[in-house]
Amino acid sequence: MKKLLFITAIAFATFLTSCSKDEEVGTSDILEEMDAEADAALESNYEDIDMIAEAGVAFTDESGRVERDEILDCADVTHDQENKTITIDYGDGCEIRGGRILKGKIIIEYNERKLIPGAYRIITLEDFYIDEVHVEGTRTLTNISESLEDDPTFSIELVGGKLSFPDGTTATRDAEHVKTWIRASNPLNDEWHVDGEANGSNRRDVRYEIEILETLIFKRSCRASRVFIPVAGIKQVTFGDNVAVIDYGDGACDNEVTITLNGETFTKTIEPRGER
Repeated sequence: MKKLLFITAIAFATFLTSCSKDEEVGTSDILEEMDAEADAALESNYEDIDMIAEAGVAFTDESGRVERDEILDCADVTHDQENKTITIDYGDGCEIRGGRILKGKIIIEYNERKLIPGAYRIITLEDFYIDEVHVEGTRTLTNISESLEDDPTFSIELVGGKLSFPDGTTATRDAEHVKTWIRASNPLNDEWHVDGEANGSNRRDVRYEIEILETLIFKRSCRASRVFIPVAGIKQVTFGDNVAVIDYGDGACDNEVTITLNGETFTKTIEPRGER
């Protein structure tokens, strides 16, 4: 699933809430008001869901594959072949590798095997939580590859995306992305390359728009180091009269990003799991 998803990765979404038009706000003040961690959590949560859904489809693949991805270790996976529906049920909550607690169901409707051009997946969530964050929304993934020889490429539409945090705040997102799946001989080394745009509101109820300027790259191998954000690529976040450009680096597995805002550049360490 290369350029798929939702990606809209760290969209620094929490912006100014009470500044009037007559007030001057410094760059550092605006940065302080940006809830980078919450937006990173939003992005990484939907990446997690895509990964879980793909593991579930692979596990039930009619081609005969019987390997069970470790991300499904504590889940009950059922396959309704007649209605082409797969349900991944984490019940009342269980811990997967990496320390995340998953709860609820991921339901996948499909028509063909994912690698066939024209195949689609419709992913819906039922009372689904990652750690203590309630995750909502419907993701539709469609294979737009021209042939089986191409890297699998998907269009992804997220509708009604929403995270509800334990403190009562919420973050929303709708997105359209193209995601390319770079497969490795070992699935733990897979990469996903994402382009596209998104919009929504942050935890301070401020609207934002995101445009990916240079392809965002997610590496599954970086998750072992608790890096769930893109490790390369650049995106632009617009909120009000402010424009922030976020650079995710050169591919190294770290949580550092460089932000350019109003002519000033800052380095910030993002910890999306701390907001989940």
